[in-house]
Amino acid sequence: MKIRCTANHLRFRLRKSDVEELSTRQHIRETIHIAPGQSLSFELAIAPVASFEPTFQDGLLRISLPAAVARHWIETEEVGIEGRQSLEGGPILEMLIEKDFPCKHQPQEEKGDTFQELVGK
Repeated sequence: MKIRCTANHLRFRLRKSDVEELSTRQHIRETIHIAPGQSLSFELAIAPVASFEPTFQDGLLRISLPAAVARHWIETEEVGIEGRQSLEGGPILEMLIEKDFPCKHQPQEEKGDTFQELVGK
């Protein structure tokens, strides 16, 4: 899972194996080890929620995805799903979950685990 964070915008790009794991286990997690005993984890989870629902606790950022929306995305050629969450004080957190395509600028990248068949659709 690739993660990009910019000014109140989170973007997750999932390889085929990531989408399969999300489908079968109902969640997928990526952890970044920062220092001994300290880490930051990102998790996408399929849950009985009405809309994208982000939470942060003990170094884990979890985004709960509505089950019907996640299932449709997993089972179809739909490339991305997105959600927005109004935060206290006015800012909005934007979240985008996408199927990963092969990178044009990294020709050596393993392309077998990307959604190359969806390129150009």
